[in-house]
Amino acid sequence: MIDYYTITASGIKPSSAEQANWIVLKDADHKEVDQMIQKYDLPADLFVGRDQPEEVSRFEKLKETALSHCYSLVLINLNAEADAEIEDRLQPVSFVVSDEVVITYTSADFIETLIERQQSKITSPERLITYSLLSIYSHFIKQLMELKKRIDKLDQAARKTTENKELFNLADTERDMVYLDHTLDDQGETVDALLKDEDFSKRLADDALLYDIRLRQRHANKLVVVYRDLLETIGGLFTDMMDNNLNHLMKYLDSAALVISIPALITGIWGMNAGGMPWENSKLGFLVVMVIATLLGVLSAVYLSKKDYSK
Repeated sequence: MIDYYTITASGIKPSSAEQANWIVLKDADHKEVDQMIQKYDLPADLFVGRDQPEEVSRFEKLKETALSHCYSLVLINLNAEADAEIEDRLQPVSFVVSDEVVITYTSADFIETLIERQQSKITSPERLITYSLLSIYSHFIKQLMELKKRIDKLDQAARKTTENKELFNLADTERDMVYLDHTLDDQGETVDALLKDEDFSKRLADDALLYDIRLRQRHANKLVVVYRDLLETIGGLFTDMMDNNLNHLMKYLDSAALVISIPALITGIWGMNAGGMPWENSKLGFLVVMVIATLLGVLSAVYLSKKDYSK
């Protein structure tokens, strides 16, 4: 699907294919993508990996095209489908920016939401890129805040239980954090390169917007670092709790084995097929041996239960 818009001094307006200076390829098929590549003599592999969450964020100047002052910018957005897997929510947004036209490829409703919220503020290709970045970082920050709630629940669970359910939740949260961490780290290099580009900064001519981008970038990166360390701490707490529970279990089993072994030793000795055993010919011999064995077992159990193993 191809949508056409015109970026004017008063904002974004729907347009025709002939008058548009912003072309949006939304969930476009290979034929539509190839059509754009051939029309503007763009690199054949420009939109390769356009639907993959592992797509690499990048900023590069394009030469030998039919467009002047052309560059490619690939960003990774996080859509709002909270029930989907994290890799399905990470969706590349590709921009080809030039003096003549801006081409955007995206597989989500990112553009519609952006236009709805910032239509009157987007008055140039540079402001389109800037507000797209602000929106993308807002999505990541929102998701990280949601992860914080999951981390808090895991922290409370780690102090009380080591059930498989909570361990699975921990693994899922760590998996989400790995994707977010690497995506933001990769994208950070691209954003830094973009903001350091003199042509982009001059055309934007808005230091306040540049500051807002850097602020949200720092905010998202700090949240990732803090929450990643929290997850590592919680993972260590789960491990320590399991080790502690195992130690208690082994202490109980060892104590039980020792208590049982004392009567077993006594009855084993008196069960020897040899002469000279006390009460060998007494009718009460069996009862006496059982009383002695039981008494020693009870005394050893009482002693072990009162012993402080922490010293």
